[in-house]
Amino acid sequence: MHSFHAGVRALAVAGGLFSSLVHSGAAMAQPDIWPSKPVTIVVAFAPGGMTDIVGRLLASELSQSYKQSFVVENKPGAAGQIATEYVARKPNDGYTLLLSATGHVIGPAIQKNVRYRPVKDFEPIALVAKAPNLLVVNPSVPAKTLPEFVKWAKAQGSVPYGSAGVGGSTHLAGELFRHMAGVPLVHVPYKGASPSTNDVVAGQIPVVFQDSMSVSAFIAAGKLRPIAVTSAERSKLFPDVPTIAEGGYKNFDVYTWLGLYAPAGTSPDVVARLNKDVNRIMSSPDMVAKLARQNAEAAGTLSPVEFRKYVETEVEKWQRTVKVTGVQIEQ
Repeated sequence: MHSFHAGVRALAVAGGLFSSLVHSGAAMAQPDIWPSKPVTIVVAFAPGGMTDIVGRLLASELSQSYKQSFVVENKPGAAGQIATEYVARKPNDGYTLLLSATGHVIGPAIQKNVRYRPVKDFEPIALVAKAPNLLVVNPSVPAKTLPEFVKWAKAQGSVPYGSAGVGGSTHLAGELFRHMAGVPLVHVPYKGASPSTNDVVAGQIPVVFQDSMSVSAFIAAGKLRPIAVTSAERSKLFPDVPTIAEGGYKNFDVYTWLGLYAPAGTSPDVVARLNKDVNRIMSSPDMVAKLARQNAEAAGTLSPVEFRKYVETEVEKWQRTVKVTGVQIEQ
């Protein structure tokens, strides 16, 4: 009898052991609650420009919100293309995100060898911030107004101008203006807004088309002179600077905007949570004030569906712009 009970007990223990193994196996198979480890935000440009500055502000806030590190990793080059292709091929587990600028939607229209699709290869998460681009010059350039600049540029024969990189909105602003005004501008590509701006300040090149955030401190310090903004309307940030359209170049409207993306197939729950938190962070009074100090604007609070539509519309808009200018980048 005693041995019978012992056997039953042994079976019960074994059964309990088996059941606990089954349960722990099930627990192992369940996905961790996101985020259970650091999240990398890949910034598509060099440190110091608008995308990088906003990326770091956002990463710091998200780290606090989720009690988990959000780390910025800069992968500059080819107007964001290098970082974009890198993230498109990362696992869609929510641990690698992309923060890129307008070049994200321009690239496929302007370059033959782009190996990503701006909508299909990503889950658009949120429209993060926006800023008008400006045509600015080194103070040694004698022109103070757009007509004076056009006259001066035509007299030069060839005028090198910088941008944040090949195929971005600042590059296209320059090409569109070259096309419409007939000025002999020659593009000098850089790996981000910061290095190209520094070269204009240093007098290495006379002109740069740049987002307002990257040049505002130099304008305030008198180290750069703004000639015109490239947006359709004057910017609230620079109310005294006329638009290129006002200078007689109708429908000229080029803007820099930043978007946050995850690789296609990322969990809709993760996308929805990030969208909600990014919108809350970027539209908070504190962040709006920080952006304004940097001469950038909050971009509103689009849902993931609305932001996807926005990206699709921008893809079409830039395809039209590229067609009109005939700009083609051979890389």
